[in-house]
Amino acid sequence: MQVAFPVYDFIDEDGRSVIATWSTGLTKRSRGALDSKLNMLAISGMDLPPKLLVGPIGKTGHIYKLRINADVMLRPMLCKGPFRMNEELTLLIGAVEIQWKLVPDPVRAVENRDILLADRKRRISHAW
Repeated sequence: MQVAFPVYDFIDEDGRSVIATWSTGLTKRSRGALDSKLNMLAISGMDLPPKLLVGPIGKTGHIYKLRINADVMLRPMLCKGPFRMNEELTLLIGAVEIQWKLVPDPVRAVENRDILLADRKRRISHAW
């Protein structure tokens, strides 16, 4: 796969990828759908088909949700950069959409982005 946009995962205090931890509970079908869309993200960056990448969501300013319909409505949240804004993407938190509400709330993604801005070591390259 030709990666045009490096994709990173935010890591928790124990050094674990929040996306890897979140995705372990997904069904095989949901995991396949997630991997497929993340591959598209790495190849195309923000230039995805309409309605696949939505944002900035709410009043977050920098948070986008990737729309993946599988066994559940997966909505991993990410941001451009945040260090090289038009050259990289960072997955901040895994989420689902239940009755038009994001769980967890996008404010968690904002908090993770703020943590990352204060400590550049709080992310790793996404494991393909």
